[in-house]
Amino acid sequence: MTHELPARCRAASFLFLALLPAALAALPLASVVPDPAARASLLAGRDLRASVTGKVALSLAPAWPGASLVKAAVASEDPDVAVEALFFLPDPAPGGADARLDAAYRVLRGVSSLQGIEYYSESRGRMRLFYEESWRIAGPEDRTRVPDAAPAVPPAFDRVWSWQKDLSFGGNVYEIDYSVSREGAPWSIAMKSTNLTGMRYGIVPVAAPRALSVRVHLVAVDEGLVFWAVSSARAAAVPGMRGKLEDSFGNRAAALFGWFSRVYRLGKGPSS
Repeated sequence: MTHELPARCRAASFLFLALLPAALAALPLASVVPDPAARASLLAGRDLRASVTGKVALSLAPAWPGASLVKAAVASEDPDVAVEALFFLPDPAPGGADARLDAAYRVLRGVSSLQGIEYYSESRGRMRLFYEESWRIAGPEDRTRVPDAAPAVPPAFDRVWSWQKDLSFGGNVYEIDYSVSREGAPWSIAMKSTNLTGMRYGIVPVAAPRALSVRVHLVAVDEGLVFWAVSSARAAAVPGMRGKLEDSFGNRAAALFGWFSRVYRLGKGPSS
């Protein structure tokens, strides 16, 4: 025997459900990385890399609505070298897409946790210190160190600044933009780091202010997180410098993915 709610009760129920916060949605990995060979490599723990010099055309973008915006943004910067790297982080733990977004966002806000990570140096054939120093600062002109605080609820957009010193390019000030898209499926998080000070390799100029950008895009899928890194630069016209950047960008992206994966699994991102 069934019972039907009165019309007024049904209307009230629908209104209550409409007012509830919408749960974030994800898609299967096959929808975001449709190429079977690429998907098999990611599931086996192997990353995908692609590099281009001259006219930039990105080729490893996940199949999600934000990809076209990223491609257009990179092209508008007119870089002469760009390197992509695609990774996959399995995340079978319960909690849903909302919990994943909050956890991933907190990790990306942890600028100081980058200090001490290493990357593989092609020129030296061994692991090398990536960031000797890394922390947030008060502003682009104020290098006062501030904590790695993250908003309790990830906002659609936020900007912070950092001081980072690596063994190749010395100490520099960076602008870091965070963007969160909760609309539709899948949800995504973007982090873009841009140099605000001129970069040098020893005494050799490498990149003018705002000539180097590193983008990290996290796209949620049912099975975990797709991690797409795009590093691009307008390199100084120094013999061999573009090639050096091209060689190092992919390995530095792998170091960033390793850092993110480790901190994400530990759940140690900064809180508000």
